[in-house]
Amino acid sequence: MSEIITYELPLNERVRTFLRLEDLFFQMEHFAQQDAPYQNRAELGCLLDILSIAGRSDLRNEITKEIERHIKRLVIFTQNPHVDRKKLQESISQLTLLNQKLIAFEGRIDQQASNIQLLKSLAQRSSIPGGTCDFDLPSYHFWLNQPVEIRRQQIHDWSENLHPIKESIALLLQFIRFSSAPIIKTAISGFYQQALNSSQAVQLLRVSVATSVFAFAEISGGKHRFSVRFMQPSETERASQVTGNIDFTLHICQL
Repeated sequence: MSEIITYELPLNERVRTFLRLEDLFFQMEHFAQQDAPYQNRAELGCLLDILSIAGRSDLRNEITKEIERHIKRLVIFTQNPHVDRKKLQESISQLTLLNQKLIAFEGRIDQQASNIQLLKSLAQRSSIPGGTCDFDLPSYHFWLNQPVEIRRQQIHDWSENLHPIKESIALLLQFIRFSSAPIIKTAISGFYQQALNSSQAVQLLRVSVATSVFAFAEISGGKHRFSVRFMQPSETERASQVTGNIDFTLHICQL
């Protein structure tokens, strides 16, 4: 178990969407490690959430815009004699290849949900608590009892077109997270506030604190400033701000 816990706050809608999708892809990957019916249920639930997010926005266009923005920034860095040009060129090539894959893909990303009858039925019932129970969807009950090889192959087929999306988001978030050097700060009486330089937009705020600290970080912010409050959880009452000072690591990601 890690000795550090990190809290993140995206400062624009694009990065907010990327973080949600990253979390869903992580969950889907975790459930894919086992092939029992309940793991398959959870895996398909993640898949439907991913497709739902993709269907509410022009996700592919948003990702290609972000990739092109990153490529332009990285090209500027190649003029710096102190950077590793080989690694930089590899990163540019990776982004360019992913961008080409996304552009080459035809049709809507969420089209699987409307083309596959089982996914369509699950999407319609997923908003109802317990709505995918065996008696509600006998076709789903039948599918969950098919041989594991059939279930695994079909899940692979239904999610295959999402691989470039997954790879692109993982790479873009990696660049964003590592674009900032860590700074040690202290929250006086559990509170810290800082102004932001409005000349360069901040993509993401990251606050890391030792797991031994019995408090969670509540980050809020906008274009001009942000604040961090360390709150003590309570099972029956609202969380309250800690009274002691807390040291934490801050990343202000601006790439």
